[in-house]
Amino acid sequence: MKSSVKWIVSAAIAAASMGMMGTANAAEVRLGLNTGFGLGCQVAGARVGVQEGRIGGFVQGVYCNSNVQGVAGGVSVGGALTFDVYQSQTVGAYILAGANTNPNTDPSLFAGAGVRYGIPLFPVEGYLEAGVQRTSTLLGAIIGPRVGIGLNYVFRGVDLTAPPAVTEAAINSGGTTSSGAPVACNVSPSQDASNAASAAQGAIQSAIQAGASAYSGIYSNINPSISIGSATVSGNTATVSGSVSFSATQVSNGQAVSGSYGGTVSLVRSGCSWQSTGYTRSGG
Repeated sequence: MKSSVKWIVSAAIAAASMGMMGTANAAEVRLGLNTGFGLGCQVAGARVGVQEGRIGGFVQGVYCNSNVQGVAGGVSVGGALTFDVYQSQTVGAYILAGANTNPNTDPSLFAGAGVRYGIPLFPVEGYLEAGVQRTSTLLGAIIGPRVGIGLNYVFRGVDLTAPPAVTEAAINSGGTTSSGAPVACNVSPSQDASNAASAAQGAIQSAIQAGASAYSGIYSNINPSISIGSATVSGNTATVSGSVSFSATQVSNGQAVSGSYGGTVSLVRSGCSWQSTGYTRSGG
């Protein structure tokens, strides 16, 4: 198969296997640039955010124009908490509430809603936020619009907390099984490994579907075949090897293409289940 087709599916697995949904150990870290307008007179700024599951937050610093002759602009610093009300492979919708300082005026409170959009193949997403902002002054409160637009670079599957080591004392106390799974999950080491393999296969299937949808204008009739190999469990982490073979039709000329390649999916334990955090392709 052509190298471009291999890259498309490989990148899809790498991106989507990290997952949009966070876990107890895996999160998304966003570095963004933004612009907008509101009571803070935002012109341009930078943002850093972290999200785990549906809950997230960010801090940002922006340059504001005073919009008054003879009065210089300045830097506004603030942050907000966010909650995702909708999540999919490409779109996330959220509500947010926060506060920020304003140069030459009192601090402001703001609230609103936002939407993120990104193709799973790439770690870049755009976002748009809209809402209201309230600033208190000596003459009373001023309420106005707040709109922001920007781009984020997303690091998915970031391990916020290192998995706890499975000690002999924990095993003797009944806290975990020999494989690291909580006793309450009632799974044997072989069942634990099988669950990890199933989670890896689900992640690959989801990734291929996302890649096929994103590149439907380039390739059609994509027919994948997934082969899952061995799963290795070490405490609260696991790796699963496997391979993908598929055929497709190139839309531009009707040419049939096919090929296969292997790789390894990395996972972290989330309660009694497993969550994929990354993919490493083997070979060329």
